[in-house]
Amino acid sequence: MSEKKEKIALRLDMTGKQCYQIRLELRVQISTVEIGEIIQVITDNPNSPKTLPKWCALNDQELFLSDTQNGKNIFFIKRIV
Repeated sequence: MSEKKEKIALRLDMTGKQCYQIRLELRVQISTVEIGEIIQVITDNPNSPKTLPKWCALNDQELFLSDTQNGKNIFFIKRIV
């Protein structure tokens, strides 16, 4: 993620969930971590590579990193506000 190892504060496995369920759960869970901490979101929803970056922009959060591995989308979102 960076030279300084970033710690993942929360992992959300949203495999099998619809995009609206992922966004809703992320909205609830992001308030449980401190500002500056990272949430890892794992999803197999094919629309999430489009919808989660938009969600981050609309909610003033930073999409820190995203990747696809073994058919799953993995997002690292840093809480900014």
